[in-house]
Amino acid sequence: MLDYKIKNYEEDIKRLDKELKMFERRYGMKSSAFFKKFNEGKLGDDMDFIEWSSLYQMYNRLVGKKVELEGKK
Repeated sequence: MLDYKIKNYEEDIKRLDKELKMFERRYGMKSSAFFKKFNEGKLGDDMDFIEWSSLYQMYNRLVGKKVELEGKK
């Protein structure tokens, strides 16, 4: 069961990473740098930025969950 969940997390992480890379290319900055600036209020509330922020947070949550499950194996 753990392996199944880990595999699902990996697939979701890969999909989110692909979407994050699209934003990184479009705006010329890494997601981590974007997220810091966005949270500091330096970028405004453009819909792209709100979506990018959400994707980045989901990505980090899934990576954390995957790491946690791998530790239970």
